[in-house]
Amino acid sequence: MSDSPRVKAAEAYVQAFRTGEGSPSRRAAEHLSPDVVLTLNRGELKGRDEVIAHISGEWPQTPVLRQGAFSFPAPDGDDLVVDGYFPALGAAVRSAKLRFSFDGDDRITKVVEQLEMAGPPEASATITLPVKAAINGALNNGTPMVVAYTGEDGTPSLSLRGSTVVYSDTQLAIWLRNAEGGLPTAIAERPGVTLLYRDSRTRTTLIVKGTAHIESDPAVRERVYELTPEVEQFHDTGRNGAALIIDVTEIRGTSPTGVVLIKP
Repeated sequence: MSDSPRVKAAEAYVQAFRTGEGSPSRRAAEHLSPDVVLTLNRGELKGRDEVIAHISGEWPQTPVLRQGAFSFPAPDGDDLVVDGYFPALGAAVRSAKLRFSFDGDDRITKVVEQLEMAGPPEASATITLPVKAAINGALNNGTPMVVAYTGEDGTPSLSLRGSTVVYSDTQLAIWLRNAEGGLPTAIAERPGVTLLYRDSRTRTTLIVKGTAHIESDPAVRERVYELTPEVEQFHDTGRNGAALIIDVTEIRGTSPTGVVLIKP
């Protein structure tokens, strides 16, 4: 069965579909009927050129497809069917099914491509554990949080903050080494902030919006400092900095568990 022309045709197509590489795309082209039809979730492509363009090159889902595993072509009546499995990578393909039909010369005449994508997010009123894990592990992961705020001159300012942690179900905290620095000075008049987390390896993107304030309560200051990663504590062993609390209004993005939507 594995040496049959139809299996070879399906495998060449799957290899091109998974990788986008030129060599398998050229092999696949040799097995396609000139008037082949590709049925997609969103419509149809007709003709060899359009189908080859679809399975060649770099597309938004190509990095996910490359990490997938595909079954060997299995007969289903006169067709061959291939199933695809993909790791959880946020707003990406979850599973795939490819069905191949053939003519009398064993050329592919029709491909039905069915992709199951991540569903719409379910809003959470609290910061979920996967999001907490990403934020609390950002510094050690080499993906420290970026904080955006409006500076004293009214222009946007960006700052990397390795001490960012989840403080409560609806709050983040940052230990600021310099209590008189630009960020604590700015949020006294303009408290709105946005934070960005991005880890390309796991396709995790988090955009956090909130309102920030400096907290002077000694108990809160102590807890924020103690939640801060030790490497950041070493920069302020005298605890002379400031405890910044961010009341989260929204977190949107993607994580390995799916689409993220948090609205306290």
